Amino acid sequence: MRKVLRIGIPGLLLAAGILLSLPEAASGQAPRSYPYRTVTYLAPNGAQLPGPEGAGSRIERTFRDSLSGSARHYNAAGKLERITPYAVMDVLKLGPETTYYDTGQLHTKDDYVGSKRNGEFVVYYPDSKVRRREIYVDDKRQSGECYAPDGSMVPFYEYRTMPLFKGASMSEKAGMNKVLAAVAATLQYPASALRNQTQGQVFVTLTVGPAGEVTGVSLAKSVSPDLDAAAIAAVKRLPAFTPGHVDGVNTGFAFILPINFAITGGSTQYPSPMRHRGGVYPVDRPTFRN
Repeated sequence: MRKVLRIGIPGLLLAAGILLSLPEAASGQAPRSYPYRTVTYLAPNGAQLPGPEGAGSRIERTFRDSLSGSARHYNAAGKLERITPYAVMDVLKLGPETTYYDTGQLHTKDDYVGSKRNGEFVVYYPDSKVRRREIYVDDKRQSGECYAPDGSMVPFYEYRTMPLFKGASMSEKAGMNKVLAAVAATLQYPASALRNQTQGQVFVTLTVGPAGEVTGVSLAKSVSPDLDAAAIAAVKRLPAFTPGHVDGVNTGFAFILPINFAITGGSTQYPSPMRHRGGVYPVDRPTFRN
């Protein structure tokens, strides 16, 4: 089964499917003893679940103390996908982050100091032979080499390339800006929501598939049924992306879009969606299409 990478919007932990919950006891509770373990279950769209039912993945966090520890990520089949060491859980990486094939064989090793790459980034073939080796200092690549299965050197290529939307990379603000602008251009504010003065921010998940197709559009955070439906409909109208790839193979990437609905008066100017952290559709005297 092809893996899908989940990508968040900077500053939005929800978008990354990461929910920071340090285990230090709240006021009035007995202090924890360490090491201490927590388990977080996530739906396929990245939303946190109360238990394992319907989970697409889980994260087991082991705290050495109130801040530091490691997080182990498992897929729906219960197989280990990634281990990440932290100086501050979910915030500051420190040490070698490792990922694994479904067989349990080591896939990648990436050295971090203060959440910056410092040291080796190594990718292995399933038979444990080195496929790629890069050296980093303070998050800057110093050298990089790629190898064929027989060990011979091949021309270097980037490990991860994010999907493009209308020529802009989704790894940059311009890409997300264009996506949110495209959503805002077709977004229709429901008449029922206007009558009820319903406003808020809807989070919608989408996946850019290996061929660039938009799929897996679903609700990550609700406001109301009518606003939710309008946001999902607008995201489904997005055109195809240029696909991204990981290690030379086209790969699906998942994103969460924040779409704001705000009722305003006195202006017919529609501001930039990025300015309002989502696809904002302000309304003065709106018209509706059938």
